[in-house]
Amino acid sequence: MNPKYIKALFIVTIFILSYGFIAYKIFHFNELKYFSLTSFFTHTENLIYFIFVIFLMILNWNIEALKWQKLIRKIQPITYLKALIAIFAGITLGVFTPNRIGEIGGRIYFMDRGKKTYGVLATSIGSYAQFTITIAMGLIGIFLFILFFPDLFYKTYFLNKLTTSILIIILCFLFWSFYNIKRIRPILLKLPMLKSKSEQIEYLSYETGKSLSIILLLSILRYIVFFIQFFLLLKMFGVDIDIIQAIISITLTFLFLTIIPTTTLVELGVRGSLAIFFIGIFSINTLGIVLASIFIWIINIAIPAIVGSFFLLKTLRTNKPISI
Repeated sequence: MNPKYIKALFIVTIFILSYGFIAYKIFHFNELKYFSLTSFFTHTENLIYFIFVIFLMILNWNIEALKWQKLIRKIQPITYLKALIAIFAGITLGVFTPNRIGEIGGRIYFMDRGKKTYGVLATSIGSYAQFTITIAMGLIGIFLFILFFPDLFYKTYFLNKLTTSILIIILCFLFWSFYNIKRIRPILLKLPMLKSKSEQIEYLSYETGKSLSIILLLSILRYIVFFIQFFLLLKMFGVDIDIIQAIISITLTFLFLTIIPTTTLVELGVRGSLAIFFIGIFSINTLGIVLASIFIWIINIAIPAIVGSFFLLKTLRTNKPISI
């Protein structure tokens, strides 16, 4: 088949899959039929909340762009705007791939030939940093659950203390493993498929404790943004929970969303189910919880995916990298 036709088919496929999937997710969720956008935004407080949530979306992806820029600074220095475009393109490809694995392809697409393996490793470090923070905050949520609501957790002092001790051990291991990530380099070099990539795998030795701390700090900032967004959306939809209840339920929702294997096809359903399970401990407003889950997906995934598709399709159509 003519390469031009293959390229055109690829462009059309990306367009249909990304936009089609987003439309399917938005209109297939039955709870939206109970929601009136016009009447909802007639309340000034809701409008202010929503504007702030949108601002946090912009802040969120700018933080991730800064993190990506710092991760590949020693491999291929890029401008801040190009890093942001790569992030958006990654979301576009990730929206219809299992566990959003396509995000890696979207990011490294904008890297030079011969440096894409470095890009995969850089993405992995950034993802592991975010994973570490998500798990750590989830464990803190469990600790607060034990502390403030012991009767809802375990009724015995021994089990509460045992669980707390295990959480502390896991937390210590998570941060130790992140700061010692270069120790996996010898293991990777033993894999047949990676033996020829020894030079690229040396990238794991480039990151110092200081640079890893910066990546971890940016991951913490992103997590805080996620948390505030979800909390504000819950308030918008009338879910009445206090800050301690929010910290416990939201961190646990994020924790299990991270550790439960899902495909993008079911992610929104899993997200909503987890939110109902954990936030529902403190609130009976199931509809508000589900709507908050839908909107955070639209704001953090659907909108950036649409933005990223324009950059990605433009690059694929012209066969030239975006120069910024």
